[in-house]
Amino acid sequence: MFDIGWTELLVIACIAIIVVGPKDLPRMLRTLGQTMGKMRRMSREFQSTFNDALREAEQQADIADMKKQVEEAANFNPLGDLKKSIEEDAVKKPAAKETETAKPAAADGGSADTAAPGPSAPVTPTETSAAPVEPETKPAAKPVSEDVKA
Repeated sequence: MFDIGWTELLVIACIAIIVVGPKDLPRMLRTLGQTMGKMRRMSREFQSTFNDALREAEQQADIADMKKQVEEAANFNPLGDLKKSIEEDAVKKPAAKETETAKPAAADGGSADTAAPGPSAPVTPTETSAAPVEPETKPAAKPVSEDVKA
């Protein structure tokens, strides 16, 4: 700890015997031992108090996280989430229906630049994907001309 060897300890003991004297040396060493014990107890107490405070802070953080999770679980509303997703789908469907009605009109005689892409035009994923249509809201079937079938 202090990197003191036996020779240094022997020198310190000789100086202590000369300065303090052989008669008072045992009393001084006992007092020194008691003082060292008190210092160790105080350091252990400080360390334990510090560790307790650290543990308490960690528990408070864990309790706060758990409380937040419980509040989120308490606020869980499956019907509200379902209603929200239905509203989002309802917003998306009119836009999909507009694009579906615009494509057959262009194929039936509309302008060439709005017609469905041919083999020479690149096909993008947005053009090929269509929004899912629920069975209850399917539009009435329209007659398909021979040009569109091919």
